Parts: sequence; C-alpha cells; structure tokens
Amino acid sequence: MAKQALILYYSQFGTTAKLASQIHKLTDADILRIQVADKTFPDDMAATDKVYKEQRTSGQLPKIVTKLPKLDYYDAILVGGPVWDGQISSPIMQLLKQLQGYSGVVAPFSTGWSDTGNYQQDFVAHAGKLQVAPGYHVLSHATPHFTVPTLAAWLRKL
Repeated sequence: MAKQALILYYSQFGTTAKLASQIHKLTDADILRIQVADKTFPDDMAATDKVYKEQRTSGQLPKIVTKLPKLDYYDAILVGGPVWDGQISSPIMQLLKQLQGYSGVVAPFSTGWSDTGNYQQDFVAHAGKLQVAPGYHVLSHATPHFTVPTLAAWLRKL
C-alpha cells in the first residue's frame, strides 16, 4: 500500500460505503464520501438508471458538491463507486474529470448487484491521463464476494 492514501467514494444506497469503510479499517487512509447535489438521483434504482442513461448520453454529469482536499499530499487515491449498467456511475465519471492532473496512482473499487460488467475498462476509459491500477470489484449477489483476505491482498499490491 502507498505511504499516503485517500479513499474517495460515491455510494447511493450504502453498499459502496460499507466497502470503503472496510478499506479504511485496513489502511487507516483518509476517507471522503463524494456527494452530489440534492435531488440529483431518485431513491429508486430503476428511476436512477433512467437519469444515469440520460447523463451518459448527454454528457451532462452531476455536480459534485464535496470539496476535495489537496491531492498532491497523497501517493494513491482509491476511488470507489457502484456498478451501474456494467459501467462506472456518473458521479465517478465527474470525479475522474476533477482528478485530472493528479500524478499518483488511482485504484478503482466497486460494488455491484450481480455483474461487474466492464467497470474496470470503463474506469480506465474515463480516467484520461491518470495512472490507473487494477481494481477491486465485488458483487452482493454473485461472485466475486467481498472477503477481508482478498481485499488485503489487493491493497498490498498498491
């Protein structure tokens, strides 16, 4: 694991927040939840999916209201988000835009229902010039499941 790490994550329904908390427990890294403007997304996942697809098609990504710390202090940023339609969520797309210019390693982690889809590839595609490490991706209703040993093994590689 890098000397100084920052965990940035977006979690609409709490699943990614739980994984971010586990990472925090294992690393003691600084942690910050990414928030979007109120009422950006409905409380229903099917309705959220419709908004998400419109955002992806139009390129009008949600506004992030979280103030990011000074990033040059960190050797690595662990970026977590949910899998939406097999891809990164629109708040993570917007966050990656804001991270442009960061020179350390960026490592994605994600949580999904039953399929990781193309999350890692989509993350890399939206990362621009960021240096992206292999990610840690877990599912709540399929494999791979979360385990502390697999998470610890991933963190050791960073």
